[in-house]
Amino acid sequence: MKADQKPTYVAVLDGTTTAAGRQARALGAFLHAGVTWTTAPDGTAAQPTGVTLLFYAGEDDRERLVEIAPTRDVVLVRTPARRPDLMAAAVARFAEDTGASLFVFAGGPLGTELAARLACRSGGGIATDVLDIAVEASRLVSRRGVYSGHLTARVELGPRPWCVIAAAGWYDARQSPPVEHRVVADVRAPAADRGGEMTPPPFADVELLESPSTGDLEAARFLVVAGRGAGSPEGVERLAAAARRMGAAFGVTRPVAMNAWAPLDRLVGVSGNRVAPAVCLTAGASGAPAFLWGIERARFIAAVDTDEHAAIVTEADVAVLDDGVAVLEALAGLVAGEPAGPPD
Repeated sequence: MKADQKPTYVAVLDGTTTAAGRQARALGAFLHAGVTWTTAPDGTAAQPTGVTLLFYAGEDDRERLVEIAPTRDVVLVRTPARRPDLMAAAVARFAEDTGASLFVFAGGPLGTELAARLACRSGGGIATDVLDIAVEASRLVSRRGVYSGHLTARVELGPRPWCVIAAAGWYDARQSPPVEHRVVADVRAPAADRGGEMTPPPFADVELLESPSTGDLEAARFLVVAGRGAGSPEGVERLAAAARRMGAAFGVTRPVAMNAWAPLDRLVGVSGNRVAPAVCLTAGASGAPAFLWGIERARFIAAVDTDEHAAIVTEADVAVLDDGVAVLEALAGLVAGEPAGPPD
């Protein structure tokens, strides 16, 4: 899986998600305005070349996704949606084949996972929530916000490849992608197991009702999280009841806990629990950064919200635009085998 020439940097874009357009704009803006090259990694004058490693699921999306790529050169990798194991294997293979020095990922759970896996496999360095970077001959210096953005920290990376995750603020940038694109290669993702066959989906073995976890949030395999959109203590309790019926653990966002609609030990996020369930369902959660940090290790996130512009809608693997309480109660009924009522 090689580009026709060695790229200096690689933008990694997940085209299997509905947030691909925003990711592409964020990556393009970051590469255009957030990266400064002082010298190339070999010490010569900086003339960086870039390529987009673009994951896509089907032929129908192929041309559209190529047109939004943040670099002129594009390497297409066909892979099923929501398969970070296969994507991670493809990124690692590409890094090994090309020897690229810098890999840039969009913010979010998948970008964080892919960057961490690449850094771990290759022995490279990783920087998260990055505002900007300066690339020198043998090191990369990044700036990132800390303490809720009130201070800025300087992080230096030495070992390569450098794995950089752009801060969420770059999603609001308006950087147009290149006018012309060139597809360098179009391949299938490498198999993630040693036998060469596609591995099962990462959550295929989850038996939600047979192994419930309603106590310890950090150990839960199936989690329901209620946000302020539940509307009232009664709404939160209805969501908690729906979670119990489905065999799920139950957590809440900070506004719910601060309004005393639920106990503080149910809080998910920076101020509470950091969870890693196989499946996380959120209802009425806006998707504040502190909350997203709490659920970013979930293997599959489904969000129900009435606001199509909410951050959680773009970060989730699946989003339903509807009332969270009503949808989760209906889902709990289906899981319990109850007949569906008449349509509203």
